[in-house]
Amino acid sequence: MNQKRMIAALEKKMSHSVGYRADLEISDVRRINKTAAHFMLAFEGDTPSTDDIGQFFVRKFNAKVTPLVATARVYSQEKVLTVVAQILNVARDFDDHKKMTPVITGAVYLDVPLQETWEVKDREGGKVLVRKVKDDIMAMVQARRAAMMDTTEERHKTFAKLATTTSNLLRYLAIVEKGDVVKVYHDGMILDDASVTNVSEDEVKVKKGDKMYTVPRQAVIEVTERKKASEKAENDKVVDYFEKAYGDPNYSHKMTGK
Repeated sequence: MNQKRMIAALEKKMSHSVGYRADLEISDVRRINKTAAHFMLAFEGDTPSTDDIGQFFVRKFNAKVTPLVATARVYSQEKVLTVVAQILNVARDFDDHKKMTPVITGAVYLDVPLQETWEVKDREGGKVLVRKVKDDIMAMVQARRAAMMDTTEERHKTFAKLATTTSNLLRYLAIVEKGDVVKVYHDGMILDDASVTNVSEDEVKVKKGDKMYTVPRQAVIEVTERKKASEKAENDKVVDYFEKAYGDPNYSHKMTGK
């Protein structure tokens, strides 16, 4: 048995024992909001399947965080994939509000026995009750890393570094301009083909159909159409974006290698 087959056999055995792909690991995370984040996962073996991604999050976060597999993008050359994941958001029939105590009638209700707050949301043309999440997804990530004794501060594969080496990764960063067509994470859902109407330092306003939405810049997970720019201009945008994100020009240049 050659070395490659030996390693593959060992990985398979390890994966079976831990319940998910042993070569998958969290390489970087970008916060979207309190309950959602954009994850970069590094891998060593074959390209992970959607089942591999799902099992990874189930096992890593005890089924409290779930990936939106439709947002997964694989960068085979760099051996990474990116995917949006969110804290599991449980929903109930709207009629259940009759058993609850209204906090804001028609909008927020309290399930007294469970001491849980439920918010009224519009889903697929109807109303549902969605449990208000108390956890913070970035705190959960940090707690997981601490539990695994992962103290690595500077990772080899990050959004910042790969954005300047992988041209199409730029499409999946919140570097947006007015007139761009984007894919946006909003309220637990993905909005496709939304048009950017305004961009400020922290927020982006988009139009989808006849509705307007205001989202954090980092909620833009893909730019599907943008103006053609030179490679230097694109790289300058990346460095500027991460300089603002990290608040340290030197660290931005160090992370991006530019």
